[in-house]
Amino acid sequence: MQLTLRKLAPALVVMTLALAGCKTAPTKSGAAGTPDTAGQQQPSTQQPASASIVEFYVAQAQPGAGMVELSLPDGKIYLQQQPVLTRADLTEAAALVDRQGNNFVGLRFSETGTRKLTEVSSQNIGNMLALVIDRELIAAPRIAEPLNRGVLAFGVPSAQAASDIAAKIRGEAAPPAGAAPAPAKP
Repeated sequence: MQLTLRKLAPALVVMTLALAGCKTAPTKSGAAGTPDTAGQQQPSTQQPASASIVEFYVAQAQPGAGMVELSLPDGKIYLQQQPVLTRADLTEAAALVDRQGNNFVGLRFSETGTRKLTEVSSQNIGNMLALVIDRELIAAPRIAEPLNRGVLAFGVPSAQAASDIAAKIRGEAAPPAGAAPAPAKP
């Protein structure tokens, strides 16, 4: 698996947000992707041909059996070979900004996705949950606690990055430059 690194903030933070009151656009729903000969997910036939492949992998700082090495500017991380979650496990992806002006991408998982996220995060505290879009590492925040609320947010350096990433996750074209992210509700 050949992955590249999206140049984002050096330290990305995981936090759970209450997205209930946020103005967000739902993700496109469709059948789960089908594996290709290398075992990687491919877009399903119900997704537009240009839709991005969105996958979440458990990652760790130390090599292990069956792990894929990914070189970063400040070291290496090792990803499991199979994704633990995909776009099919999501219901929403939105660009958010908090009261301090920090930008985030907020994700809401489906009921099935929430169960998977809870199980994966409970079993991998201290490891990372890597978000990969089109074989590009977007974020790899460390799992500090079980993520059992069905929501996840990670910091990004700008409103434009948040909008672009959220649009890719939803399977849409990126919004025009200058589009403001939705404010995060307390």
